[in-house]
Amino acid sequence: MSPQVLGKPLFLSPKLATGIGEAGVLGGLMQSRYAQVGRPQWVEFRKVQQQVQLVAVNSAYTAARGTPQAKAVQAAFSPSLLAAVPLASAPDAKTGAVLIDASALWLSDVLGLALHLQRNYRQSYGFDPRQSSISQTRSSEQAAVFEVTQHFATASIAVPTPGAPPGTPVSTVPAAVPDPRSLFVQVHYTLTPLPEQPMPRRKADQRVGYFTSTVADFTDDLARTPRQQFINRWRLEKKDPSAPLSEPVQPIVFWLDPTLPDAYRATITEGVLAWNQAFEAIGFHNAIEVRTPPTDTPFDTLQTGHASIRWMTNAQPAFGAIGPSHVDPRSGEILDAHIALESLSSRAVRAVRSQYLSSSSLPLNGAADATPTVTHAHPADDFCMHAYTAAEQLTLGLDMLAAQGALDPDSPEVRAFVLAYLKDTTMHEVGHTLGLRHNFRASRWRSAAELDDPVLTRAHGNSASVMDYAPMNLPAPGKSIEQGGAPFQTTLGPYDFWAIAYGYSALPAEAPQAEQALLAIAERSAAPQEAEALAYGTDEDNLLGVDPQALTFDLGRDPVAFADRRIAIVQDLFQRLDRRVPAPRDDANLPRRAVGHGLRELARVGQVLMRQVGGVVTRRDAPGSRRDAIDPLPAAVQREALGRLIDHYLAPQALRLPPGLQRRLAPDFMALQDAVSLGRLDASVAELQLSLQRGVLAPLMSEGLAERLLDNRDKTSDREPRPLLPQEVHARLMAAIWRASPLAQAGSDAQAAERLRNLQREHVTRLAAMWLRPTSNRADVRALVWQQAQQLQRWLSSASSRATDATTKAHLKACLETLQSALRASVVRGGG
Repeated sequence: MSPQVLGKPLFLSPKLATGIGEAGVLGGLMQSRYAQVGRPQWVEFRKVQQQVQLVAVNSAYTAARGTPQAKAVQAAFSPSLLAAVPLASAPDAKTGAVLIDASALWLSDVLGLALHLQRNYRQSYGFDPRQSSISQTRSSEQAAVFEVTQHFATASIAVPTPGAPPGTPVSTVPAAVPDPRSLFVQVHYTLTPLPEQPMPRRKADQRVGYFTSTVADFTDDLARTPRQQFINRWRLEKKDPSAPLSEPVQPIVFWLDPTLPDAYRATITEGVLAWNQAFEAIGFHNAIEVRTPPTDTPFDTLQTGHASIRWMTNAQPAFGAIGPSHVDPRSGEILDAHIALESLSSRAVRAVRSQYLSSSSLPLNGAADATPTVTHAHPADDFCMHAYTAAEQLTLGLDMLAAQGALDPDSPEVRAFVLAYLKDTTMHEVGHTLGLRHNFRASRWRSAAELDDPVLTRAHGNSASVMDYAPMNLPAPGKSIEQGGAPFQTTLGPYDFWAIAYGYSALPAEAPQAEQALLAIAERSAAPQEAEALAYGTDEDNLLGVDPQALTFDLGRDPVAFADRRIAIVQDLFQRLDRRVPAPRDDANLPRRAVGHGLRELARVGQVLMRQVGGVVTRRDAPGSRRDAIDPLPAAVQREALGRLIDHYLAPQALRLPPGLQRRLAPDFMALQDAVSLGRLDASVAELQLSLQRGVLAPLMSEGLAERLLDNRDKTSDREPRPLLPQEVHARLMAAIWRASPLAQAGSDAQAAERLRNLQREHVTRLAAMWLRPTSNRADVRALVWQQAQQLQRWLSSASSRATDATTKAHLKACLETLQSALRASVVRGGG
């Protein structure tokens, strides 16, 4: 080791070269900077007496070098030791270089994979250094690469405890390895020098969605906060700064990994290069390039600096596609990025499209019954579900073309459909690798009429951004897909152009002018003519669960119109399933899977409608925009959404699957023989409907919604003469569930009567729980719960005395006893 290396800032980039195809241990996966262990690091080699240490520098806390504050920071915050090795020789007399045993540095579980395996499988996996080895090393002026084959093993396999209570964590084993007691993972480490001159930082702005790097800079004691956030972006500079359009000094290059199938390379290339339109708009010609690695010389697409796109074959769908990156923590400069596309998602899309086009078959997504298995600490960066959910959306495709008979999955129509999906996915993931976060507000850009315009949507897109999770744009029942708008987003939207302008536009050299130029770009978000197109809301906006505009799987400006069409599409799907005469060569599992996908779509639509009730629009505007930062939805919009929820989800006829169709909902018997838990063979429509209704009833009855409705009343008292209040919500629920529905007497619709009783039992149980275990201390909320309980108690007492059907009478008396017992019991306070 040369003395020049000691103390030099280096970047350690870990990746998994090979994995086990499940549990997030996936070959080709770039390790996350948000992971608990094994993240990319700014590191240094330090000589301490007779050993060399590999130390991770604490880059999160800083102060100007040479200042007293820098000494205080050094005293306050510790670095971390990643590995240490004793010197194997004295320093060379001429060069001062020393020998070390590199195997001692790298033959350890730096990534913490043993702990990850233990947590996922609840088995005693441990790192086995004796059967681990450094399989390859190579170095150049740009990088030093170490490929380490790591062995993990356990001497015994834990099995589930017989008779364990429900909910007890269960031990499992990896299904994709020959012997679960032993597995190998190859870890790829790259050490590269960090740039001698860090890239100039660019300030993050809440109005524009970029991943950020954050430091606490204690240099200025008068600053309001030491916390500084700057965006992550590639270093992009013009060769000719004075030219209106110039090639970059160094383009952003994406390498097509040899794992990519030949059939998809051209479309993936199109998806990558589509972003050049946004860069050309700010003066860069050919800012992004796509290259194929040479075949006559070794080329490592995992090496830092070689941004790549690869194909992954995992045992189960884990994410569909993912686009993480590694950045210089000092400046936010993106140093490396790797996009991974899963083969199972594309395979499912091709199968679905062949049935979508056929009038003798029905939609099916073969992979969609599996749930994603990868979890990450930072969902916005590491856990992108765009490709997976886009593939599942295809299961709602209806046989809209007049062609008879099944279509060949390799037909031109099928191929074009698959490639459109793949381009959409590629553009989304490339956006992540350019630094962009999700924008879940972009899907509201178009009106319903615009979404049906095939010319408009194919030329300019369905959404204001490719960074949204927009559902597939499906036409209304009775129209073919060719008559409707573009199914996928295959072009950049206006938000994408604007976001790239913020992150990559050349700025004046002087700091005040540069800040003003950047501010001018950001302020466009509130301009009246651009506000709709540049609106931004991301993962945390969606996860907070109150903003009706920043959410996933909605499409169009009118959420109720979107819900009406989506529900009609699912109902039409069920009708087609019932009418279709099965053929001998059909897939017997197709009806069950198609019904499952339709039900999941109904659940998603229910959440879109639910977000409107009590919805509060949160705007990321800067002061002076003249728009309210917190803006409750108009009461009329909320009432319309509430009406749809009651009509489509809480009515007894909400989910009607004909008996003949129910008898065709066969399970996949070949899959059952490999299943750890068999579940049940048949599908219970009553349970399915109740599950949908619980997803709607729980938030509508929640005390949190009641509090928000009361707060919204206060916020809009100067403009809303008749706000939606919790009393109205509960009264409409009471009428829909109890009073407006006839008592199930003998001779009435037995199926509808049973579904109604299930919903009534759910309602009374929740009302009793709200009284016994309150989560709100608001007086009006507690009074509302008491009032509803008293009213229902009186109604149940009267109705049970009038009921003549034995089942109905028993049901009503049981509900009455549940409510009376709750009202007599002591209240358990759950609030603060």
